Amino acid sequence: MHDKLWLITLSSLWGVAIMLGTFYGVPWLKDWLKRREEAYDRTLNQHLLLDINPKIAVMFSIILILLGGTFGFGATENLVGIGLGALSGLLLPTLLLKYLNTQRNEKLEAQLIDGITVLASGMRAGLNLGQSFELLVKNTQGPIHQEFGQMIREYQMGLDLTHAMHNAANRIKLQNYRLLFSALEMHRQRGGDTAQSLDRIADSVREIQRLEGKLDALTSKGRSQAWMMAVMPVVFLFMMLSIDNESTMLLFTEPVGRILLLVAAGMVGMAFLWIRKIMAVDI
Repeated sequence: MHDKLWLITLSSLWGVAIMLGTFYGVPWLKDWLKRREEAYDRTLNQHLLLDINPKIAVMFSIILILLGGTFGFGATENLVGIGLGALSGLLLPTLLLKYLNTQRNEKLEAQLIDGITVLASGMRAGLNLGQSFELLVKNTQGPIHQEFGQMIREYQMGLDLTHAMHNAANRIKLQNYRLLFSALEMHRQRGGDTAQSLDRIADSVREIQRLEGKLDALTSKGRSQAWMMAVMPVVFLFMMLSIDNESTMLLFTEPVGRILLLVAAGMVGMAFLWIRKIMAVDI
């Protein structure tokens, strides 16, 4: 009973310390929060183009850390559970942002060929490049509408179209979009049949996407096995803490157990990175 009360008090003090350090100035904590705020601003507002205050996202992260620590304590009733739960709360926002970013990039890739077709149609109709971009924005939805809409807004505010395309390429960070913007920039400088070049780019992108889809299908099993291998030891450890807490805690309290945990974590991490490296085939 006394141990449980002590752990509850310690976890509460830990949460209060995080809040006080956030507002009143522990240097390393303030630096970490500043970096997280910059990362959220870069990912949410600049890349995903979501109108979300990064300070709110940081506060949400802190709440997740506290909730994770509380849940870990409720499941295991020890400091190890608090630490693992807090770590889960710390990593969850990063994984969520990475998932959203991946999903958005996949949609951007899927919309690229249709977008190039709209641009080529606009050029054939006698529109200039800026007007063709506006036509694309009017006739599309989703991420490509957001990205090219942002580019057009920058252009209408006085930024040179070439610089606006550079900003879009740096924001999107996808190779096929860099190819499109580089080809358009070259045609603006040297002239030529832009519509015909856009058709060739569309054919090239279509072939690249076909090959990438084939590679993804061939390597999907290996990637899923890598994630399964990395996640299952953690899940199994939580299960053992819930089933036989006293015996499992020996892994954390005894020197031999800590060495075994460190070796196991290192081997799992190396195997995961090795499999991901093998599966990361670039065209």
